[in-house]
Amino acid sequence: MSAPDRQVVDGWWRSFVATGRPPDELAHVQGRLIRAVHQGALPSGPVHVKTMTFPRAKDRLRYAFRALPAAHEAAMLRATAAAGIPCPEVVAVRSGRRLGLPHRSMLVLRSLSLRAGDEDQVRRAADEVELAMRLLRAGIWHRDLHTDNFVRLATGELAVLDMQSASRIRPSAHPSSSARLAVAARLLRERAGDARDAALSRMRECGMLAGDAECAAAVARSDAERRRFERSRIRRCLTNSTEFERRVRWNGMLYAVRGPTVDGRWWRGPRALQQAWLGQRARQLQTGAPLVFAAFFRKWWWLGGGAALYVPRACSDDRIEAEVRTASAAVRAPMGRSAVRSGRSG
Repeated sequence: MSAPDRQVVDGWWRSFVATGRPPDELAHVQGRLIRAVHQGALPSGPVHVKTMTFPRAKDRLRYAFRALPAAHEAAMLRATAAAGIPCPEVVAVRSGRRLGLPHRSMLVLRSLSLRAGDEDQVRRAADEVELAMRLLRAGIWHRDLHTDNFVRLATGELAVLDMQSASRIRPSAHPSSSARLAVAARLLRERAGDARDAALSRMRECGMLAGDAECAAAVARSDAERRRFERSRIRRCLTNSTEFERRVRWNGMLYAVRGPTVDGRWWRGPRALQQAWLGQRARQLQTGAPLVFAAFFRKWWWLGGGAALYVPRACSDDRIEAEVRTASAAVRAPMGRSAVRSGRSG
């Protein structure tokens, strides 16, 4: 890294350490509760900046005795590049602890030049399989190879992103069946129709799956993982997450949508109102329907139980009853693959 680049990166890092936010000159690209991606420019060219804070105890504990995310991902990206697999170039790594616990993590990556426009999903599915198998043979096990972690470069090659979930295994021309099946199931989870068929065909051709038994096992595992993922995404409205927060009160538990306070009122009912709270989240993921209920409160059972939904003040009781019925039914309906792929935050 050149001296002018280092000076700019050091300034970004000082700002991030002091405030927990990158400086305003970096444009926000995407983010979740503890992680964010920003875009900016160094004297040498455009870069993407990945930052991570550790506001929750479980995050601080997770990284208490392991490399912080920026250092780990940088090591995996360098190993990927050394294997000849296209990926972002590591420009700078910054991380810091406070009182021995994780505090800040920042990774600066050279921006990739991408091809614009839509592409054939059948070809894309086969190319993703090919690149994933190259990673395995190079001794790199990426546990989160969803389709958004692949990008098509302007040169036509497929590149891999987001190596934070990757780890090293023994390089081998014939990776273990456990690694092959895990990667195959993850790749199939978001695919359907012709694209899934193309992926399965390429998996057999390149040695990711051997024979009908492994193909069937990968499909079954993929479907089971998709169902678990759907349920977990719905239930994020009962946890502290990007879109929702949970607060313990003396008389019960409050779950609320993050954001500005809306003008509303509490609509009271039995504990079964939780189904409506979960159901509106399911509708949001499935169809993009707006959230009608801004919060859900559940009273402790030893105080008599009961629950309440925070609803728009202008809504009549008849309208709220209809919304509760619709939402309660939605929580039992299966989600489609489009909902699995869309929106990874929450």
